[in-house]
Amino acid sequence: MKASEYTRARVLKGEPLSIIKGWLSAGWSDFRANPGLSLAYGIGLVVLGWALIWVLGATGLAWMLLPLLAGGVLVGPVATVGLYAVARGKKDVAAKGQIALVGVILMVFALTWIRAATVLFAIEYGLRPFAGFSETLELMLSTPSGWILLIVGSLVGGLFAALGFAVSAFSLPMLVERNIDGFSAMGLSFNATTQNFRLAVLWGVTITILSGIGILTGLLGLVIIFPLLGYATWHAYAELFQGEPQ
Repeated sequence: MKASEYTRARVLKGEPLSIIKGWLSAGWSDFRANPGLSLAYGIGLVVLGWALIWVLGATGLAWMLLPLLAGGVLVGPVATVGLYAVARGKKDVAAKGQIALVGVILMVFALTWIRAATVLFAIEYGLRPFAGFSETLELMLSTPSGWILLIVGSLVGGLFAALGFAVSAFSLPMLVERNIDGFSAMGLSFNATTQNFRLAVLWGVTITILSGIGILTGLLGLVIIFPLLGYATWHAYAELFQGEPQ
């Protein structure tokens, strides 16, 4: 179906921080109601993350860790589709094929960002192997060239992340509920973020901060944070597009 057949997102008038707190609170309630499934999602993500880190360290590609983590954040919402269905209270997914389409588009964003990060690194250092994560971290944090690379890389990555967030933040939960084409869902999601710009920015910052906390704990924090954000995202979508807090 076309986007025009569906109501656009509401413009929420409340205090953004209070609204986001409500989404997180509802997400936590879902987590507590489904602890086994929630932890399974979180543990699965952490195990995959650890495997990725090991591979990067073993192959001398430690410098790729940050861009790959950022790329993972871009495509991560696709992995939470099952959590949206749980929060919705129904197991069926309305538009599975369209979810795959959005996932492919997000993967293209992620691969483009990773390629851009590779080019930035090669311009500065060449594609030479490093001894490990400690050498890479020292290089990034203790040298002017490392600082420049971090700043430029963060700016470029931020642009990819902002675009990916705008088109996926609400399109994926929408496709769980509605039989709508993926491009229309992404358009409605983009419209929702622009119409609720301050709220969307704060929600994106909240996701970034919580994800960062999870990463800084050696990924262990993501066991809880990943499913929590998945559930909260559903409630964000529900309040914007279904007309009432969930």
